[in-house]
Amino acid sequence: MPEMPEVEQVRKTLAPHIEGKKILAVEIMLDRLIKYPSPEKFVEGLVGKTIRRVGRRGKYLVLETTPEQQLIVHLRMTGALIAQKAEAPAPSYAKIKFTLSDGVTMWFTDIRTFGTLYLVTNHDTYIEGYETLGPEPLSAGFNAEYLTPLAQKSRKAIKTFILDQHIIAGLGNIYADECLALAGILPIRPANSLSSEELVRLCEAVNAVIAQGIKNHGTTFRDYKDGEGNKGDNQNHLLVYSRAGQPCKKCGRTLVQMKIGGRGSVYCENCQK
Repeated sequence: MPEMPEVEQVRKTLAPHIEGKKILAVEIMLDRLIKYPSPEKFVEGLVGKTIRRVGRRGKYLVLETTPEQQLIVHLRMTGALIAQKAEAPAPSYAKIKFTLSDGVTMWFTDIRTFGTLYLVTNHDTYIEGYETLGPEPLSAGFNAEYLTPLAQKSRKAIKTFILDQHIIAGLGNIYADECLALAGILPIRPANSLSSEELVRLCEAVNAVIAQGIKNHGTTFRDYKDGEGNKGDNQNHLLVYSRAGQPCKKCGRTLVQMKIGGRGSVYCENCQK
C-alpha cells in the first residue's frame, strides 16, 4: 500500500499537470470505487469545476475544486492517479477517466480495485479513518512531547502502536520496519516499555526515514507509480524491509522475520533491543 512518501510523490508529480485545469468530463468504469456520493452525483459535482490545488493528508490525496469541495482519494493497495496527454492510450487497469482542459487526461487506475474516492462538499459526509488522522511525520505537531504520553499508556507492540493512523498519519508497514531499525528498537517491545530517550530517537528516526522516502521518490516493489507513471527508487536504500535472511547493513547479522499484529516484520536481533 502506498504510504506517505509515495502519496506525497504522487501529489508533487500530479500537481503541475492538473492544477488550474477544468474538468470537462468524468467517465466511471467501476461504480463501486465511488464511495460518496452516488456515481451520478459524483460526475455532476465535478464537471465544470477547476482543480485549484492538489494536497495530501496522511495517505490521502485531496484535490480541491472550490473552498467548499474536495475530491478525496485513497489509493489503498494498487490505486494510482496518472496525468497524461489526451491523445495517449489509456493506461492498464484504467477505472476512472477525468477529461481536463488543455488536452490533459487524468486516470485513476487500480489493479485490485480497493481504492476509494469521495466527493465531499461542505463536510457533508464522514470518512472513517480520514477524520481522525494523527499528526504527520515532519510536521510541527509530531515530536517526542506528543508521542511520549500516548506511548506510556499503551501495551501494544511498538510497531503496532506506530502503525495506528490515529497516532501517526501516513506510516505503513515498510516505513515502520525502517524506523524501528534506524532507532535500534525491537518491534515487538510494548510501547510503554520505551524510555524517554528511546522515544526521542524513534521520532527522529521516523522523520529521517520518511524524508529519505520522499527524497527517493517513494518505494516501488511491484505496483506503485507516481503521477507521471514513474516508479520510485527507495527500495534500493532500505535497511531491513523485505530483506529477511540477508545480512544487517550495520552489523552483518542475518535479519529475521516474524509476524506482529498479522504483519510481516523484519529486524536485526543484534542491533534492535
